[in-house]
Amino acid sequence: MEGLAWDDSCKIDIPLIDERNQRLMAIAAKLQELTAVKRKKEEDFENIGEALADIMEFARMHFNEEERILVGKQYPELNQHKREHKRFIKKLMGFRRLFSEDPAKVSDDAMAYVAAWLPDHIKEEDARYAPFIRVQNYLAECQAMGRRGRS
Repeated sequence: MEGLAWDDSCKIDIPLIDERNQRLMAIAAKLQELTAVKRKKEEDFENIGEALADIMEFARMHFNEEERILVGKQYPELNQHKREHKRFIKKLMGFRRLFSEDPAKVSDDAMAYVAAWLPDHIKEEDARYAPFIRVQNYLAECQAMGRRGRS
């Protein structure tokens, strides 16, 4: 499995979203590093469990903020984007539930899912809304400047 790492191909040129996506990718990379250990000890599984909790908690916070921005800009494909987020969180919740039954298998399955989903979501789904948001931001700036110019 290829190592998860942030690079310029993940940038969507919306600073707050890029910063949060980069942090989410770093948490996923930590999970990947933990699951890559061949002979896991009890402590390794505890760390993997914590990393699963961390990625789910951060993803929830980030997705809520991202969705708030999309609502504010009246992004027309918001519902589809929210469904993607919900599926990811639901899948992670399932992994966490099953983790207590078979930590070795679940941690590998979880990592495979996250490693596939996260970069794809950023590069495809987030990249799809980015031009819309940038245009909306530009129009809002122009409108604000017009109001200042008339004052």
